[in-house]
Amino acid sequence: MSSDGLNRRKEVVNRNNDTNEENVSQEVSPERPQKQSIMKRVMSLMALSMAILVMVYYTTQTNDTKELVMASATQSITGPPIAQQVMCSQEDYTEDRVRFPSCAPQRCGRFVSDSVITESEAKHLLSVAKRGLSLGGSSGGASYLGLHNGRLSLATNYVNIYKLIESTPEKADVLTEKDLEVYGSVRNKVRKTIATHFGVPAAQLYVTTPSYFSRITTKRAMHKYEAYWRRHVDRHHIKSDHYTSVIYLSTYGADFSGGSFVFADEMSNHTIEPKLGRLVWYTSGSENEHFLERVTSGTRYALVMGFTCDPKFAATEPHIVRPHTCAQPFCCLYGV
Repeated sequence: MSSDGLNRRKEVVNRNNDTNEENVSQEVSPERPQKQSIMKRVMSLMALSMAILVMVYYTTQTNDTKELVMASATQSITGPPIAQQVMCSQEDYTEDRVRFPSCAPQRCGRFVSDSVITESEAKHLLSVAKRGLSLGGSSGGASYLGLHNGRLSLATNYVNIYKLIESTPEKADVLTEKDLEVYGSVRNKVRKTIATHFGVPAAQLYVTTPSYFSRITTKRAMHKYEAYWRRHVDRHHIKSDHYTSVIYLSTYGADFSGGSFVFADEMSNHTIEPKLGRLVWYTSGSENEHFLERVTSGTRYALVMGFTCDPKFAATEPHIVRPHTCAQPFCCLYGV
């Protein structure tokens, strides 16, 4: 074979080899991008998961740093009250602002003071709570006594304390005229305080039912109403309430531990540590969602009073009837 023929044959072979390599390359190349795509997806999902974990971690850390004490038990708030203004709930007061334009909340917030209630008044109310609740008490850690409706916790239910006293004449001195006098005086102080700081007429504020004394211990809850630590909004439970007040009758760190009052705000929690005679008052809507921390030792006492602008929901006054006016035996004390 001539040299020219040999060269031509080599070119044909080379071209065939090149063609085969191209065919092989065309068959293999689709798999590589597919594997690369899968790897990219896996890496993206891992990166996203890590980002979420980091976000959750830093969010948790941030929330932990925003537990703020609004009022501690060691403070003495004897001048102007500690005040926080908050944005009113958009839906909680809409209708009542039309019905009670001069009374329903137009601006919302919360206040704390140690100078509205005197120490002697607070101690007297504590005595009332202890004497009244001594006739009953729930099976769990939270017990309640309402002077207006006479409702007293007993085991897993409620009884009427006035009927209980009526059937047990030796207990007639558990509640006295002096007790109701002190209670009434304190209630009027609280009503005027709420009216002053929220700019509403005191004459248009009415105490509601339930308004009650509470006693909280470390015993576990036996009834859903004893789960005092759940976050809640007062107005969602008692539709008539526009303003709420709490008078503390025992002191955090001295009489009990745990049991602080916490406003659960969107960006941070604001804690109030109870103190004998301390008064807290606030608008009752969603802007003041709150809860109590669990009591971990001792006994916590308080008096809660709700106020409404609607006279239809005003609580009837508790009162004592003198024995000589009674038509039936043991009817000298009752509440309605």
